[in-house]
Parts: sequence; C-alpha cells; structure tokens
Amino acid sequence: MVAPLVAVAAQVAKRKLIRRVVRMLLVATPFLIAGVTCVGLLLVMLFTSGQAKKEAAPGGNGCVSAVPASQTSSTGLDREQLMNAQTIVAVGRQAKVPAYGWVVAVATAMQESGLRNLDHGDRDSLGLFQQRAGWGSVPLRMDAATAARMFYAGGRNAAPGLLQIPGWESMPLTMAAQAVQHSAFPDAYGKWQRVAEQVVADPSVLSAVCTGGDGFVSDGSQGATVVAAALRYLGTPYSWGGGGPNGPGPGFGSGANTIGFDCSSLVQYAWQQGAGITLPRVTDAQAAATAHLPPGASLRAGDLLFFHDPADPPGSYHHMGIYDGNGNMVHAPRTGKTVEVVNDVFNDPYYAAQFALATRPGEVSVVAIGAHR
Repeated sequence: MVAPLVAVAAQVAKRKLIRRVVRMLLVATPFLIAGVTCVGLLLVMLFTSGQAKKEAAPGGNGCVSAVPASQTSSTGLDREQLMNAQTIVAVGRQAKVPAYGWVVAVATAMQESGLRNLDHGDRDSLGLFQQRAGWGSVPLRMDAATAARMFYAGGRNAAPGLLQIPGWESMPLTMAAQAVQHSAFPDAYGKWQRVAEQVVADPSVLSAVCTGGDGFVSDGSQGATVVAAALRYLGTPYSWGGGGPNGPGPGFGSGANTIGFDCSSLVQYAWQQGAGITLPRVTDAQAAATAHLPPGASLRAGDLLFFHDPADPPGSYHHMGIYDGNGNMVHAPRTGKTVEVVNDVFNDPYYAAQFALATRPGEVSVVAIGAHR
C-alpha cells in the first residue's frame, strides 16, 4: 500500500503546486504583456513544455484576454480551440473556481468536443461539453460561456456541476470529470490532463476574463483595451486609497490592510495600462481632466461614468466606473466588496438615480448627441 499512497500524495502535491503558481501568475497579469517571455520561463519550469505567446488578437465567446490567443499553440491547438479554452478559464475565474477546476474543465471539453462548440453529438448532446437536453435548452448549451458555467455550477434541471461534487479537488482528474459527465468512457479524461495544464498556463488563456450576463465583447478599440485592463482584476478587493497606475496596492484608513483598488485607482490603472494615458488619482480630479460629454451622448467603451449623491458638494462625485460599450460598468464599489461588473447600469435603480456625468479621456471635444445605450 505504500507505493499507491505515495503516488496519491505526489499527485495532490502537484495539484497544490499548480494552483499556487497559477495564482501567482494571475497576480502578475499586469506584467504579462511586457514580460511574456519571462512568464513563459515559469510555465516551462512548471509544465515542462509550451512557450508564451506574443501575438495579440481579441478573445472570443464573450471573453477577453490581456494576452490574446495566437493562431496556433505549442500544444497543437488552433485559434478556435484556444478561444474556447479562454472562455472556460475566464468563467471559472469569475465563479472563483480553484485553478485545478479549470484544468478539469478544459480536459473534459478536449475529450468531449475537441474544444470545439459542436452543434451535434451523440443523441441530443451539444456544445463544448456535449451536454444533453437535461442540462438546458439548445441556446444555453451552445453558448460557450453558459455551458462552462453549467459544467462548474450545475445544469438547469438539477444536473450537478463540478463544484457540487463532494471532494472533487482531491480526486484524480478523470474521476472528477466523470462525476459531472457520466460518460460511457469514464477513463477517457485523464489522458488530456497534461495538455490541459499547458493550455490553462498559456498567458492568453490564463489572463482571460468574462463578465456576467452577455459578457464583454471587445471591438478592438482603445477604449475596449482599457475595459479589458480593468476586467483583469475582477474579484480584487476594494481598498480605500489603494492601488494606482501600476496595479493594486495597500490603502489607508479602512483600506490599510487590504491590497486592492478604489474606484478612481481602478480607472487610473485601466487607462494607463490600456491606453498609456495618465489620469489624476482621485475622482473629482479625473472628472476635471477629461472631456465632458453632453447629456444623452453616445457612449463608447472606456468612457468614465461619475455618480453624484444629493449629499455631495456641488460639482463633486462620490463614485465612478468605466463604461464597457455594452451597457455595463466595471468598477470597484466600496469597502467589503470586490471589483465587479454592473450589468445594464443605466437601468439599475441605484446607479441610474445618481448618474451625473460621462467623460472621455484623451479627447478635448465632445461627441454628437445620441443615446446612452
């Protein structure tokens, strides 16, 4: 029995090491673009194959990556497969699934569909995970991000997801995947573990993020790049006075012991990293330094939204966020919360009531009047 126990212990230790290094790389995401080669060396040491990708292109399936996928990868995957992997990892990251769960999900999709969003399969199976009708409607199963969420959290008709499987984190990959999939070939998933680890560690996959709802879809503009920079830090704690143009940091007062962003530092970071534009540190100064848009102006990704409460001094704003171009806002809300996306922000009762100003960094003139949404 000693040898099997040692083997199991080694496997568990490896998973823990993978999770720790992946978390370390996520913290280092702001430096990925400037230092992809250095990150690649870390990945080689951990996964013993694969190189960091240097070419830039947009992510897919409602997700966006700080280091988007190249046409092919050293793992033999093409662009379509890498973009689907981005979606799986981004959804897992948003749902706070441990990194090992991302590997399980990618390996499962590789076995079930070859990491392709198939509109056919055995009997009524569809999509990346070849989910059957009991998981949800055809549109739900054919939406890559929704299919990934169901794999992690469960289907629409009580089909259990990975997070609902007791002890899944300590299971071998093939057992964890089979507990969700109930495949006729229960031992088929494990053969993909090595490749799935390499795919998850690809910077274009590791840095991918999705928002809730329909997700953020990049249009390739400067503002969309700004939004993508902010989205890298979804789930990062709010820290009063914390953070700046180089990333999250410790604050003061209520944020003294928290590494994170407040609302204006997240904006400052996103515009500095996404567009190379330096903004002042605080909300009112950013409002004064950027081009004011007239009421009803057509908004673009990256525009700044400012909120005024009746208790605020005239011309002062207590909060701000970044418009994503799709009707939503990325922001760092308040102490005790984390960086998040407010979907359909202009129809949110709280924010709609306090919305006071939209501005556009990098411009000195306003745009033609149109519609907010």
